[in-house]
Amino acid sequence: MQPNRIAFFGIVGLAILIVAGMIIGTFFLFGSVGEVSPLQTEVDVEVVAAPVIYPWVEQAAQQFNQANPKTQVSVIEATELIPESKFRTAAAQPPPVAWIAEAGFVVELAKNKGLAFDDPQPVAGSDLAWGAYTDKLEQLTQSYGDLSWDSLHTKATSPDGLKLVISSPQNTAEGIAALISATAFAANAEAISSGDVSSANNWLTDTFGDHNATVPPTPAQSFASVQGRTLGDVGLLSMVSWRSAKLDQNPNFTLLPVEPAVTLDFPMAIWTGSRATPEMQAAAHAFRDFLLESSQQSQLTAYGLEPAAGQSGVQADGSTADRLQAWAARVLR
Repeated sequence: MQPNRIAFFGIVGLAILIVAGMIIGTFFLFGSVGEVSPLQTEVDVEVVAAPVIYPWVEQAAQQFNQANPKTQVSVIEATELIPESKFRTAAAQPPPVAWIAEAGFVVELAKNKGLAFDDPQPVAGSDLAWGAYTDKLEQLTQSYGDLSWDSLHTKATSPDGLKLVISSPQNTAEGIAALISATAFAANAEAISSGDVSSANNWLTDTFGDHNATVPPTPAQSFASVQGRTLGDVGLLSMVSWRSAKLDQNPNFTLLPVEPAVTLDFPMAIWTGSRATPEMQAAAHAFRDFLLESSQQSQLTAYGLEPAAGQSGVQADGSTADRLQAWAARVLR
């Protein structure tokens, strides 16, 4: 009986030692809860970031690299809405480990095109907002009522016509987002599908077609220029765009939230395609955790952005974004 008891307690003791070793190993590898401690595997990785969020991500990477000498993150500024060429590469250098897109529906659009991304998590945010010179907005509201999709549709179908300024749906998420908000209004829905785009086709064409909408290359900066008053009746852009042109500080310019609301949520999606490795993906996750720390989130306002938030505003998937891009290519000439 005594040998059996000794064997039993020996097994229990060994199990305790194994568990304790695992806990201690985890602590040294990842640090205490809430911290991003230096990773133990030496790895250099690249992250692609949308232009509007690139400056914030770049400064964060510098701080991350100082704290994690064995894991070095380089940030590349995307030159396309979907940076396919960065991930579909035959170069000897591995593709980037992650992509910070402008919006979740852009990641879904990329996945529809065959790019392998997983686990997109927002790291910042920016809401869509109407923008107009105050005196022109007053003239519009006196004739057509409070600024809304309904009043703009009425003006667009009147003899006066409409001069609505948006960003290009082919090149920017905020351009697609403007069409998402309009479609959601026409469909009276909080989440839209490609079928809703088809159903709203006539209403959308009335509102945006026949030169009622224009898509200048740099709409916010154009509004802020000397000729800005002649650019259009009203614009619909993200708050980060309006702020980049300092129009939020112009006492003669009014900014109003759009309804239905659409938020650019800047998700960081992990690359799971060709040549992705567990070590690279671990580095990407660690960097994303760092971006979500309060010390980094609090710096977003200095770049015209808002902290990351939960799911909000109208939701649209990749197929819907694709349908809206096709519609815009046909109607917005």
